[in-house]
Amino acid sequence: MRSRIQHEITEIKDRLLQMSSMSEEAVRTAIQASQRQDSELAKRVMEQDWEIDYAEVEIHGLILRTLALQQPMAVDLRFLAAALQITSQLERAGDHAVNIAEQVINLTEKSNIIAVASPNLTDMARQALKMLADAINSFVYNDADLAYRVISQDKEVDDLYTKVLSEEIKTMEKDVSEVRPGVYHIILAINIERIADLATNIAEDVVFLVEGRLIRHEEGKEKPVAVAPHAEVKEPAEGELRPCPERPATGRREPLECLENHARHVHDCLEKTMLAVKAYMEGRKEDFERYANEVTELEHAADMIKRNVRAHLPKGIIMPIDKFELFLYLNEQDAIAGSAEDLLEWLTYRSPLFSEDLRVRIEKLMLKCVSLVEELPRIINGARTYFETGDEETRVWIKDKIRDLRIEEHDADIMEHQLKRKVFSKDEDPVTVFYMVRLVELIGSTADHAESAVDILRSMIAK
Repeated sequence: MRSRIQHEITEIKDRLLQMSSMSEEAVRTAIQASQRQDSELAKRVMEQDWEIDYAEVEIHGLILRTLALQQPMAVDLRFLAAALQITSQLERAGDHAVNIAEQVINLTEKSNIIAVASPNLTDMARQALKMLADAINSFVYNDADLAYRVISQDKEVDDLYTKVLSEEIKTMEKDVSEVRPGVYHIILAINIERIADLATNIAEDVVFLVEGRLIRHEEGKEKPVAVAPHAEVKEPAEGELRPCPERPATGRREPLECLENHARHVHDCLEKTMLAVKAYMEGRKEDFERYANEVTELEHAADMIKRNVRAHLPKGIIMPIDKFELFLYLNEQDAIAGSAEDLLEWLTYRSPLFSEDLRVRIEKLMLKCVSLVEELPRIINGARTYFETGDEETRVWIKDKIRDLRIEEHDADIMEHQLKRKVFSKDEDPVTVFYMVRLVELIGSTADHAESAVDILRSMIAK
């Protein structure tokens, strides 16, 4: 149902997120190796660097092929241009991780004792790691605000870098025995500062992707216009869905619980959209506006959950699922609600007469898509059980549910194609035909995103 370029962009995004995970892990491991003076950990970074290099070559090939064969425009072209830059930045971050690892190995082989780094170098490493993680997250979420925050933090790392250089030079001047560790710490600082610069570059690419602004060589890179805050969200009444679960007494938050809650909001959003579409086709304007307002509220609530999922992730990098796959899943699920809003907006652009046969066919397609999305909370709930217990029967049940959903999505594809043929068979003016076809495609896209989401979930449980 989706165009070829959309499939290729999804593949590029998937590969790019995998590469992001590898680069971030390489940097984090290299810094841990330097702090622990662990040569074995450093060797692991060097041994795995080829995977990052290979990923860069593979992604660049996909991007160039898409540019050459699909001739993308507008936001698709911006995404590909940004992805090309981000891939290079991630590969260079991996190279700096290797540089750090090499220094650890060289120095530990020549000396059993390395002077402890200054607190400023430790703070610098921590800040650079946070910047890299946030820059990657800003790309995952298409979050320009987070990208601007990363850019604003670069000066803090630069200031720490200046302090570290000054401290180490003074120490080496006072005691010649401190020259070797001093040089080691300076090389570490240089590489960490470059990693922070690369994180800033990624954030600048995200700003270009989201806003279309090239800010790399601007003096003040702050956001030009403050974003108006969302309307205040009312405290949900007893029994209503909450944006995310409260922190439990143990202090442990479960991100999949947020995803399940998000899926319920998305389903409700699509269900209300179906009612709105039906009201519009039947000429019930007041009912349409009421349902459309409810859809908007549900979409905002789902968007709030999406923003909160990252904040509810467990601290650290050890999770039963890859957090980038989790973000990718969330984006596909959130796109269902986005398509619902786009669908209602598209409806208002024109007021054609819907024949009885056309109304029935559109309602059937909508009902099929709603039933598909209704399965998402159940499947996520099963995944929560599986990741908690490791129960093989639950895993098989999830895979069966995903297979059933894909079969249903194929049926939705067939319904969509038949409906398009019906539209083209009518003796209508070209604008009306285009309007109807686009309307059908927007409905069908919700099933596409549901299938893409469960495909990502299947990848999670397969590991």
